[in-house]
Amino acid sequence: MMVGRVLKKLQEEMEDLTVHKVDILRHPRTALREGITMIPTLQQGDRQLSGIFLSEEQIRCFLGQNEQE
Repeated sequence: MMVGRVLKKLQEEMEDLTVHKVDILRHPRTALREGITMIPTLQQGDRQLSGIFLSEEQIRCFLGQNEQE
C-alpha cells in the first residue's frame, strides 16, 4: 500500500495526526535540513522512518499505534 493512502487513512482515525508533505525536488534545502535522504521518509520529533516499501503496520508502529483492532 502506498504511504500516502495509509497516512490519509490514519488521519481519519487519529485527530491529532498532522501530515506535512515536502516536495524534495522543489525544496531540496528543506529536505537536506530535515535529513531526508530517501523517499518516503516519515518524521515524528527526532525520529525518522524511511523505506521504499513501508507497510501500514510499520507506519502504525512508528506512530506509536498498534495494529488495527
